[in-house]
Parts: sequence; structure tokens; C-alpha cells
Amino acid sequence: MNGQTLSQLVRSAREGNLESFGLLYERYYAAMVGVAYSLLGDRHLAEDAAQEAFASACGDIARLKRPEKFAGWLRQICRNVAIDIVRSRARGAAVVKNLSPPTANDADGRPGEAVRRAVMELPPRGREVVLLHYFSGLSYGQIAETIGGSVHSVRGRLFRARRELAAKLSREGTCGSQL
Repeated sequence: MNGQTLSQLVRSAREGNLESFGLLYERYYAAMVGVAYSLLGDRHLAEDAAQEAFASACGDIARLKRPEKFAGWLRQICRNVAIDIVRSRARGAAVVKNLSPPTANDADGRPGEAVRRAVMELPPRGREVVLLHYFSGLSYGQIAETIGGSVHSVRGRLFRARRELAAKLSREGTCGSQL
């Protein structure tokens, strides 16, 4: 992070240094997309939510009293933005059900709709770590920092979520044994 600690970057951003805020954006953007995706299930909406969260954080960063809490503070802003998007979509849009049968893999061999659906049906804490690790590509340490937990708790959540996914996909006759 440009030789500065997280606290130094946050303090500098609070003083109006946009370069410091840009470095914070680079460091946490992927994590925030993962957080939003865990609630929205749509990559484009998740990217919009993450960007809106950063815009809101930029305007409110002066209120953050403890710079070391930046990741958790930003995560909560992002979750609130994503929840607002869910609410606005629920009010304004009719739900269209996809009646086609789930497939294990898309035409290009990547996990298909059945896997995506199974991930989105995980409990929120498991879904969040799965998406942050596999979707956003974050390490256990980065996830721990983002969610405000320990690396050990991240490993445990990820282990339980993978086990639940494997069981669910196995029951459905899709690729559960491959997880």
C-alpha cells in the first residue's frame, strides 16, 4: 500500500488526500464486490453497489473515528447499499422464475446455474466467505480483515460452507463430489 499502513492511509484520506483514498479503493474493491454479490447474486449489481459504497465512504470518511476499523466500516456501508438495491428491486420488479432444469456446468465447462444457486442458498456467513474467496479471489487473511474475524474462523466457515455445498449438490445429482 505505497509504504503506508492502513491507519496512515485512512488518516490521509480523511484529510482529503484522494490518492490515499484511491489506494484504499484498490485494496478493498474486490472484497466489497464479493460482499455485495453475497447479497445480490448479480455481478453487475455487485460492482455498482461496491462503487456506490466507496462514493458514500469518501464523503463520510471524516466521521470514521478509528482508522483501523476501516474494512469493517466499509463492509457495513456496502452491505447497506446492497440491501437497498434488493429492496428497490423487490418493490419495482416482478420476479421471473427460470424453469429450465439446473445443469452442473455451462457450455464452457465452468460451474453452472446449479452451483451458483447452491452458493446463494448458503447461510449468509458461509455464502460471504465462499464468494470472497472464490469469486473475489481474496486470501484467508484478506477475508478475515474484511469481515472482522480471524483466519482460523474464515477457514472454519469456508470448510463448513464447502461441506454444505457438496452435500446439497450431491443430493441434487450435480457435481457435489467434485468440491
